[in-house]
Amino acid sequence: MEPQHQMPLRKLPRLKARGGLQVMYASIRALLLRELQTRFGQYRLGYLWVFLEPLLTIGFMVLLFSTIRQRMAPGIEFEVFLINGIIPFFMFRTGVMFGTSAVESNKGLFSYRSVKPIDALLARNILELLLKFTAYVGFSIGLLWFGYSISFSNIPQLLGYWLLLFIFTLGFSLIFLVIADFSKEITKILSSLFLVIYLTSGILYSIHIIPPQYQVYLLYNPLIHLFELMRHAVAPTYQLVSGISLSYFMIWMIVTLFIGLLVYKRFERRMVKSK
Repeated sequence: MEPQHQMPLRKLPRLKARGGLQVMYASIRALLLRELQTRFGQYRLGYLWVFLEPLLTIGFMVLLFSTIRQRMAPGIEFEVFLINGIIPFFMFRTGVMFGTSAVESNKGLFSYRSVKPIDALLARNILELLLKFTAYVGFSIGLLWFGYSISFSNIPQLLGYWLLLFIFTLGFSLIFLVIADFSKEITKILSSLFLVIYLTSGILYSIHIIPPQYQVYLLYNPLIHLFELMRHAVAPTYQLVSGISLSYFMIWMIVTLFIGLLVYKRFERRMVKSK
């Protein structure tokens, strides 16, 4: 019998090695979907909670200050004033608070070499940006529908302010991510700290109503600079007080991000290790 001819084996296609950014993107994308399911899958109203929290706060403040709202925010309608303070602040607060538990919530995933603590943090902060910006756009459309005046001439600047706020939030989140890995009690301190920040960031009132000799103390808070610039972007008739500076906020943002990345790099191995 003639020997049978063996079929030549086909070479399997080589898998292309993914770069670091591709691996990070895939990891963040998977964690983002996981966060969506975790955050909203258990609630009956689901994603409506994104709108309900700021709606209840804004509605309460409008009722509370209905008689003096023109004095509270001169040059801008009070409802427009509020959404350009409350919603961005909620993004900052929630991003930092949720960031403190990013390591603990995803501890089991760090056994995979491609998943890092910073990926979990980025996923949470990106989710907050998407949710709060969606809420912001929704509320803006709603106010326009009801006849409120919002300017569209400075939309690129407004989008830039949101991006800067995201970077600032990320820097703060990195710092408290590391601190929370050493002490879980930091969340209790943060709750009190955010109450102080909330009251001193000009969210419920315009800095115009504060006597000039006291305005300088509020201007140490970097958030008030960005919120005032956001309001001026959507309402050019809203005048900025002397001392409002984008450069001041950006210095805070760069320094915070630098410190955040520095401490994260120093303690990344500690956070990955199982406890």
